[in-house]
Amino acid sequence: MVTKLAQVLGRLVKTLAYLVFALLRRPGLTGPLMVAAVVAVQVSRWGWLVRVLVVVLVLAGALGWRFKHRSSFNRLVWVPVVQWYRRWIRYGLAWRFWMGRCGLGITDETTGRVMRPRIVKLRYTPSVDRLLLQLPVGLTSKELDDKRTHLAESMRALDARTRKDRPGRVWLDLEMRNPLQATISAIPIVESLDPAILDGLVIGYADDGMPWRLRVRGSHVFIAGATGSGKGSIIWSTLRALAPFIRAGLVEIWAVDPKGGMELEFGKDLFTRYERDDYEAMVALLEDAASDMDERCRRLRGTTRKFNPTTATPLVMVVVDELATLTALQPDRRLQGRAENALGLLLTKGRAPGFHVLAAVQDVTKRVCEWRDLFPDKIALRLGKANEVDMVLGDEAWDNGALCDSIPRSLPGIGYVLTEGHAHATRVRAAYVTDDEIRAMARDYRPRRVLHSIDAPGNTTNPTDNPETGEAA
Repeated sequence: MVTKLAQVLGRLVKTLAYLVFALLRRPGLTGPLMVAAVVAVQVSRWGWLVRVLVVVLVLAGALGWRFKHRSSFNRLVWVPVVQWYRRWIRYGLAWRFWMGRCGLGITDETTGRVMRPRIVKLRYTPSVDRLLLQLPVGLTSKELDDKRTHLAESMRALDARTRKDRPGRVWLDLEMRNPLQATISAIPIVESLDPAILDGLVIGYADDGMPWRLRVRGSHVFIAGATGSGKGSIIWSTLRALAPFIRAGLVEIWAVDPKGGMELEFGKDLFTRYERDDYEAMVALLEDAASDMDERCRRLRGTTRKFNPTTATPLVMVVVDELATLTALQPDRRLQGRAENALGLLLTKGRAPGFHVLAAVQDVTKRVCEWRDLFPDKIALRLGKANEVDMVLGDEAWDNGALCDSIPRSLPGIGYVLTEGHAHATRVRAAYVTDDEIRAMARDYRPRRVLHSIDAPGNTTNPTDNPETGEAA
């Protein structure tokens, strides 16, 4: 009798020791399972009718919550549950097996134990699982990056990308589905004049399903991409989001299209100033913008630290569809120098007084990329080579997952955006605005005041404007 009791106690102690060890080693897995087991034991004491009633009430409450407040349900219930499942079940149970098959490990010379990369945390999105990995000493992020294809195939992912977090830690992004595959329709125009909108215009979506917000107040935007990569989608989606501000006179668009109007002509009625034929006039537009900026700086100094647009001091967006034509590719060195001087002034001083530059280029290998560091926000669409990605987004951008050279031609508008204050680029896709939508937008949201008559050879004031105030008569 004593022997049997000792055996039972021994088994109980071993079981408890194993549970404690499992709880300490994998608390995220065993903790919830233990709680669920305790709850199941308590519920088993109830009658079957009570149990069925409780299950029905819980399911009904969850479904009602999901349909009434889906965002909070997803944030507080769905995402944590799916994140726990993927972290501890889908990846956690087979992780060492996957690492071994992919050849990712270091053998400890003292103990002979094989050390594998370890999952520190997982962030779930509807399209990408982001795993933060702790690398064992002796294993480098380069070795992990070399196994991206093996990891993607093993874990049934469409693609795998690595991003450096800090020494010894690497993010492994597993793309489970491509949410940017389908063309995004034009974003509906928000009829609001709240200045905060200028800090985050919705012009498309990111690969995590969240809206892509582009900042125009207090920033400049540099867009690079090959022919047909979707630069126009970004420009027109930005102008579409600004349409109510343009009509109200809170935002002015000064546009330059060195390609003779092939891209911007559809929306010319939206522009306060517009040049597309004469290089001299294009450079003069940039110089006038720089001159107005200097004058506004003198008027606003000492009055405010954050620019808020008014009809007297609107935000001026200078849109240049092909910047290299005025700088690196301009045969007239005099005009080139003038354009570079004006552009340099706008980029270095324009953020505070409300002057914004949105410039697009095709060939990033030209000298125009010397300007990239003056643009806080940079967007790289489809490019030809990996080194071109680094020229646009900065050193090691391609190594950190901005694979612009892998974007297919059939998916224009997809690219990677690097915003000020962020270390890594985010994959995004701009909405596509059709020609008819551009014409309707230009018709319905045309500004009150036009400084240059688009079709006239010289500079003229719109005859319907008041010459004193610039307001429509």
